[in-house]
Amino acid sequence: MYVGAHVGTSGGLDKAIERGKAIGAEALQIFPSAPVQWKIRGWSDEDCAKFKETWPEHFKQIIFHGIYLANLAGESADNLEKTKTALIETLQLASKLGIVGTVFHPGSYTDKEIKKKDQIKDTINQILKETPSDTKLIFENTAGSTMGGKLEDLAFLIDVSSDKDRVGVCLDTCHAFAAGYDISNEVGYKKYIKQVDELIGLDKVFCWHFNDSKFGLGEKRDRHENIGEGKLGKTAFDLILNDSIWSDKSGYLEVPGFDNQGPDKKNVEILKTLRR
Repeated sequence: MYVGAHVGTSGGLDKAIERGKAIGAEALQIFPSAPVQWKIRGWSDEDCAKFKETWPEHFKQIIFHGIYLANLAGESADNLEKTKTALIETLQLASKLGIVGTVFHPGSYTDKEIKKKDQIKDTINQILKETPSDTKLIFENTAGSTMGGKLEDLAFLIDVSSDKDRVGVCLDTCHAFAAGYDISNEVGYKKYIKQVDELIGLDKVFCWHFNDSKFGLGEKRDRHENIGEGKLGKTAFDLILNDSIWSDKSGYLEVPGFDNQGPDKKNVEILKTLRR
């Protein structure tokens, strides 16, 4: 399995490559734009072409993390339209960069179950229809209180997608634990993977997010911690990294970093040490 990390693009796409190499990452996750702004600013065609040609020399994979504002279950027409536009522009930009997967948080709903099923279905399929076929929408599991907190939510999102080949899921370790899935030990991990297989299909797992959790099992708090420093612990990462099911996948760090500057070399090395 490949150890990746989220890095910043401040200063340009070439700086993201430099940052990834500096911490020993084998795959990278980047934002397409400022994560709390609707506008996908992107980069020049020249910069995109150079990046697309260069990054495969250094990394197994690069993915986008979509903006945080997107919400497939948005209450207002304005919010929904902005969600569509942002994700369409993100996937169009991804194609220019040679980035296949765009991971994003599906959004939130106000009741105990997904109510806006038709809206969600129509939104996903419009996005797929208006974007290049060499890109994928990757739904991320969440910490329990929003859409994706239950594996059944992710199964629904895939089920309503018109092109199953262009959708998948990203499993975040912190989010799974916070949502009540105890992956901190071998028994719990195997139970979780069995549920993933039965509800979603292991072939639909596009990648992982590797984050320890500041809070305990089932507390529904999305707060990441450095590997081995949180309530989840190192065992979960040992189990995932050495499970042959994921041998061709990448796991991306989104941790605070030991110097509070984001994913760092120390966290990367901890994961590499666990990998056998």
